Amino acid sequence: MISHRNLMLASAAARPVEAAGWLYELQYGGIRVLAIRQGQKTRLVSQRGRDLSACFPEIIASLDKLPNIVLDGELVILERGKPQVDRLRRRARLKDEVSIRNASHWEPAAILVFDILRLGKRDLRKRPLLERREIARTALHRAMGSFKRIRLVQQFGGSGSGLHEAAAGLGLHAVVAKRADSRYRAGRSRNWVKIRTSRG
Repeated sequence: MISHRNLMLASAAARPVEAAGWLYELQYGGIRVLAIRQGQKTRLVSQRGRDLSACFPEIIASLDKLPNIVLDGELVILERGKPQVDRLRRRARLKDEVSIRNASHWEPAAILVFDILRLGKRDLRKRPLLERREIARTALHRAMGSFKRIRLVQQFGGSGSGLHEAAAGLGLHAVVAKRADSRYRAGRSRNWVKIRTSRG
């Protein structure tokens, strides 16, 4: 059973990676989550193991449309493409049903998916990142076409420094560089490298 203890974590770095074979993702400073759909049960679990399913019913409703799947991603509230971190964290603290229902309508969240660990009965963690990415794209195609609550994170090639500068200019949290051939392994890894911006 895959849980939050199986998350792959990025190592910190002071400068962007500038080498062949690396891909780059923007990070918004949201809440890292595993989205787990198994049978008739769907859960949204934070990096620290907290079950956030009840706090974000709009995410659960979208995930319920998918087959059995385990996704790794970042929970965010975006306004005009910019993260609303304080609003997201307030939502994660809500407990009563009326407040949660109102917040899901007026301040809906989205999950920005950057990896897939399982699809159906297939454990995908030993597959290279690029292959997992294509599997995720296919699996989420219907969801991305129908909902705004599940989105596949865009990956960039080319200059890590250029993307890092752009992220800082947009007020984003960090850039994460990932080896295109990396397998998904629990714990901190040098195959994923996080470079914070001045806003991070």
